[in-house]
Amino acid sequence: PLQLDCDLCAIVSNSGQMVGQKVGNEIDQSSCIWRMNNAPTKGYEEDVGRMTMIRVVSHTSVPLLLKNPDYFFKEANTTIYVIWGPFRNMRKDGNGIVYNMLKKTVDVYPNAQIYVTTEKRMSYCDGVFKKETGRDR
Repeated sequence: PLQLDCDLCAIVSNSGQMVGQKVGNEIDQSSCIWRMNNAPTKGYEEDVGRMTMIRVVSHTSVPLLLKNPDYFFKEANTTIYVIWGPFRNMRKDGNGIVYNMLKKTVDVYPNAQIYVTTEKRMSYCDGVFKKETGRDR
């Protein structure tokens, strides 16, 4: 299980609304900096900061990460990746397409810190989403 000790978290979206905000230094002061999917920092440091501790990635965005693996898993090798998605894609029995992609990535980048959500946790998150939106994910 992933265990963190954070005093102050910055959760940075991959929204274009960050451009021009000039909060990069403020974001980098946080003890835990969370980013979503493959949101870039290079070229946007003034607005979104330089640091990333945790990157939360949807199963649908994993292929986008893998288009630039040297950046995400070599240059940014201290980043922790949390990958979420439905069980059918994340299963560890050889039939989970996303899990298999991640396993190959760890073979090439053995220092990569990649965590996947459990089926139980994903079910919990789906329930929260439905309760808050009234829709199934």
